[in-house]
Amino acid sequence: MRNIIVSIVMLCLLMTGCNSRTPQYRIGVSQCLDDAWRQKMNYEMERELLLHPDMTLSRRIAYGSNELQCAQIDSFIEERVDLLIVSPNEAKQVQPAVTRAYRAGIPVIVADRRVPGDEWTAFIGGDNYKVGRLMAQWVIGKASDKGSTANGKPFVVLEVAGLPGSTPATLRHKGMMEGIEEAKGEGLEAKVEVQSVMGRWYQENAYEVVSAYLENHPLPDVIVAHNDLMAIGAADAVTRNPSPVTHSPLSIPIMGVDGIHPGLQAIVDGKIECSATYSSRGDMIIDVAARILHKEPYVRDTVLETALVDITAAKPMLKQDEAITRDLETFHVMQVRLDNKWRLLQLDRNILVCCVCFFFLLFVVSLFFILFNQQKMQKEIRRDILPQLEEVQEAIQLSKKDEAFAERLRQVVDDYLTDPNLTVEFLGGKLQLSRTQLFRRVKAVAGKGPLDYIRERRLARADELLRTTDMTIQQVALELGFSSPGYFTKCYKEYFGHLPSAR
Repeated sequence: MRNIIVSIVMLCLLMTGCNSRTPQYRIGVSQCLDDAWRQKMNYEMERELLLHPDMTLSRRIAYGSNELQCAQIDSFIEERVDLLIVSPNEAKQVQPAVTRAYRAGIPVIVADRRVPGDEWTAFIGGDNYKVGRLMAQWVIGKASDKGSTANGKPFVVLEVAGLPGSTPATLRHKGMMEGIEEAKGEGLEAKVEVQSVMGRWYQENAYEVVSAYLENHPLPDVIVAHNDLMAIGAADAVTRNPSPVTHSPLSIPIMGVDGIHPGLQAIVDGKIECSATYSSRGDMIIDVAARILHKEPYVRDTVLETALVDITAAKPMLKQDEAITRDLETFHVMQVRLDNKWRLLQLDRNILVCCVCFFFLLFVVSLFFILFNQQKMQKEIRRDILPQLEEVQEAIQLSKKDEAFAERLRQVVDDYLTDPNLTVEFLGGKLQLSRTQLFRRVKAVAGKGPLDYIRERRLARADELLRTTDMTIQQVALELGFSSPGYFTKCYKEYFGHLPSAR
């Protein structure tokens, strides 16, 4: 009888474990559109959600309607979701609904497009004005290559803009126009003329408006599209243009924005020339949501960086994206298998509850069967599934390329620890990276900036010298390039928690 009681207690604990996998937090997601970029964001959120079994998503799409999106946000408020993620259609029009949710006590993460005011919990998105400036730089480079056109003809830029009135379309256009105007003031020889059509973010719309434009206008010198899908649609329109001048998409240089898989593939295929990266970072959004819900520290305002991607960068990015997709699919399969195991355990528990209500004897038999099956399944999970999940997670989080870079970074810093010229610029030159690239790569592999990394390596070497040699504090400080023994002592105490003289 005692063994039976112990078995019942163990079963209760196992049941509790099963119940702990039930999501505790419901997150509402309000997407303004259902384009490829937001599908990528949704995929990234779902992927990251695999690491947070206590959270579940309820997603709704406004399909470009401000009224529908506000109504959907209000419905989330009525349902009392635990957190709300909003990617606004038009920031000003959607802002009142965001404010209502925030004032109702629901944490709100605004993604991609800012809303006026500060009644939101966190923002994660790119700088659309900066994207426009990047577009201007590309246009200016093309115009400068061509120089002053013959017979006073202007350098014509066809801009395929997004949804009229949307924040990204407005800011990207403004950034591009102001960048071009500044270039004119700085002596740009070519007369740049910008003509705009509205592609409304979709490939099909861009194809139609660009085709109509080409029927009534001469070929422009370049085409700038506000996203990759519209750039591809414009390329298709150029390819099928009946003008004898046009033989392929490359007859007109085309630039897109987003740097997502279709855009990268279009660059590799030669349909468009380049794209400006505009990260969706759905994984970061879910991570911040988890931190908010779990009362952990988080960054309230995150502006994502953007950069120009050409054929040299598109190929490795495309391969990396495909590799990560394969790894994530494997991870998802493993997660599904694990969930199926848990469902079987829950089914066994339900069978047990029914049996207890009718026959005590059947209850006892079922109890021992479930305990045996439970132990077997746990062994299978520990032996077969969990190791594979851990391997896939490690493969996603740290690629072999990052490991090689981390080792190269350590070697270069250690080789020049005693060199007073070891600066961020010097280190970037040794690693053949720009200052921005260096900060991003070092932050990714070391979790800190280059200066902090160099200082910590120097302090570690200083501690070793103090322990293994007869060098004085002053000698060690000068040896490792510290400006003074006092500054060295201050840095040492902050890092190790005690004075170097206490070593």
